[in-house]
Amino acid sequence: MRYERSRVRFVALVIVTAACGGSDKGTGPIPCDTYTGGVIGSATLPGTYDLRSFCQGMKPNVAGASGTVTITASDFTADVTIQGTTTTYSGTYVTSSPDGITVNLTSPLPATFVGNYRVTTDSLYVSGAVGTEKFAFIGTRMP
Repeated sequence: MRYERSRVRFVALVIVTAACGGSDKGTGPIPCDTYTGGVIGSATLPGTYDLRSFCQGMKPNVAGASGTVTITASDFTADVTIQGTTTTYSGTYVTSSPDGITVNLTSPLPATFVGNYRVTTDSLYVSGAVGTEKFAFIGTRMP
């Protein structure tokens, strides 16, 4: 009888764990990283950056994503290649103190990206969302 009760408890535990999305480590999906900090030191935001990592929705980052991000005094363009297909995200942007960035995208569809950034002399970190879809990327400044 004890064996049967233990077995029932074990089966119930497995069912509850599966229903709650549990795993052996007790973790679930992890959102994309969040970056803050604005301009660090003598860095400037405008420049061209080689895309090092790209997160869309949840981690892990998109495997094999590549591309470039070009920022001028008023325009933002990101060419992101995933599995051989390049999508260009472009529009005008404004920053707000201390580290806010809003990009009014016109391509590929009209949308607004609202997020935060940190820029150093050699790297750009951006995180935020278009609606409820979260994004984050890191780029290395190109010469």
